[in-house]
Amino acid sequence: MFVSPLKTKEEAKCSVMKSNSQNNDETLSAGRVSRIIQIHPSLQCNLACQHCYSGSAPHFRGGLEVQQLKDRITQLEDVGYNVISLSGGEPFMYRPLLELLEHSKSLGFFNSITTNGMLLKSDHSKKILKLADLVAISVDGKPARHDELRGQKGAFEKMLEGIRIVQNHVPNFGFIHTVFPDSWQILPWLVNFALEQKGKLLHLHPLEIAGRAEETLSHTTFDACSLHKIYIAFHYLKNYYAGELFMQLDLLHRDNIIDNPNFIFHQTNDLQLEVNNFSNIFKEIIIDEKGDIIPIAHGCSPFFRIGNIYQDLTCRQMIDNFMEYKMEELIHLYSESYYEILSDENQEIFNWSEIVINRSHTTYDKLIAFP
Repeated sequence: MFVSPLKTKEEAKCSVMKSNSQNNDETLSAGRVSRIIQIHPSLQCNLACQHCYSGSAPHFRGGLEVQQLKDRITQLEDVGYNVISLSGGEPFMYRPLLELLEHSKSLGFFNSITTNGMLLKSDHSKKILKLADLVAISVDGKPARHDELRGQKGAFEKMLEGIRIVQNHVPNFGFIHTVFPDSWQILPWLVNFALEQKGKLLHLHPLEIAGRAEETLSHTTFDACSLHKIYIAFHYLKNYYAGELFMQLDLLHRDNIIDNPNFIFHQTNDLQLEVNNFSNIFKEIIIDEKGDIIPIAHGCSPFFRIGNIYQDLTCRQMIDNFMEYKMEELIHLYSESYYEILSDENQEIFNWSEIVINRSHTTYDKLIAFP
């Protein structure tokens, strides 16, 4: 049965935070397995970062209807999901964010927010922070580099002010960094920065040429040498600081997947394709800024859309339709991506989700037919 090639990005974050939290009725207990709904409620953001995969910016307005989101969270809780992860856009610009988190918390969900940390001074933002079990703050590197990529002078200093507020309101927080080909040079600095700020997590996600990055960073590529440098530096630092900082890198070595039966749909005959098992197969699903409910990752081909929050169907009905009409194709997509990696001995280090997303568009965009 396919579970996931690794812990999902959000599950890795939630796992370390749960291990550092007291078990109580308000947070996901350490004994419960994370099943995540990643929500992009709006593309509105106070910044227009060069590397933004969603193309978020200040000129966007509005967002998804909060009542629709609340209804879908309740329905997905019934399917087995128990974590919401808010991204964007900048979540703190989504006006009904407090209402949404209050609802998810009432269901016993673990609440995670990814933010640039610049809009946290208001009393309203502090109320929101009190409902967060985990906050991940984006950091792009040293001050000059951070400001350059964020497109705003002083962004780094404003982010530091946000960290101080998070420290006083959220027991568990960490940092997320978009990895560039030369990021191996600043990984020691990033680790020291996270530790100095009392963070418990450092999540490293490679740059993906999507959204605004297609316009501003299309020339940026990872060669085999840069991938190896990042991979080696990461694992050295991860081992050196084990126990002090949880570190996650969204890159794999091909040796991690060879003969690994849990990496992909190897035993399709044993796969229980039913709604009640859906959250075991897909530990993380996405509700994007259009309200589309999708598996795999943000930006995958709309061919694999499970449904939309505005449809006149329950989530159970959408999932049942998806299982019947799209699971066979998704199994094929994952298997083809897997064997593509195995067949190329020169491709030792890779970003699994990027490979799957790219293949999903190449193969399935022309077949879009799901209602």
